[in-house]
Amino acid sequence: MGGTRADHGAEAKAAAGVQLVLELVARVPGFEGVYECHLFNEHEVLDHVFFWDVVQETVRSYLGEGEADGPDWREVLAFLEEETRRAVPGALEVIGTSFLYKLPYEGQPGYGIEAHLGPAMRQLYLEIRPWYGAQAAVPAKVPDPQG
Repeated sequence: MGGTRADHGAEAKAAAGVQLVLELVARVPGFEGVYECHLFNEHEVLDHVFFWDVVQETVRSYLGEGEADGPDWREVLAFLEEETRRAVPGALEVIGTSFLYKLPYEGQPGYGIEAHLGPAMRQLYLEIRPWYGAQAAVPAKVPDPQG
């Protein structure tokens, strides 16, 4: 049997989430080791789980605490902005629920990175955290890793 239309839609969304992970790893240097560790631990690509590490590595980079060969937060945001503009179902859900939703809140280390989101991601972020709108008008200063 071929399954229902809903089954095919769910499969397409799942595939889009996995494809988002694969493209991120291919296009943004510094995620190869995280990806290999993820596959070793999970035995498959779990897009939402992988994106927890993406958030952590991106915030570390923003704070100037990332590894020298780790991902650059600007490249991560640029890639995810492109993908948000594409609005592929499945990938968009991963970006919204497993990246934007997991960004630091006010008072947490890394808060301020959200002020550097591109227009498409900012719109999605404001759907998730509508109270942020008034604060988003002025980008936060990027922390100086030298102190």
